[in-house]
Amino acid sequence: MKIVEIVATPDGPAVVLPEEFRFQERAVAIRRDGSAVILEPVKPTEWPPDFFSAIRIDDPAFQRPEQGNVPPIPSL
Repeated sequence: MKIVEIVATPDGPAVVLPEEFRFQERAVAIRRDGSAVILEPVKPTEWPPDFFSAIRIDDPAFQRPEQGNVPPIPSL
């Protein structure tokens, strides 16, 4: 367990996180659990730019598995 000081800022109290507790994300979720205050990374809500264009299946041995029979379309 690490102990850090709470510092006063113009926007209110703040804590400087030690290096090993810092987040890569730009935002975190905050919640209270009893007397504990918990910070958690916020999962991205969209794929990174060019994510899908970077996916390539260039291996000629790759084959799509058998999908089976397609059921008939129900009539309404």
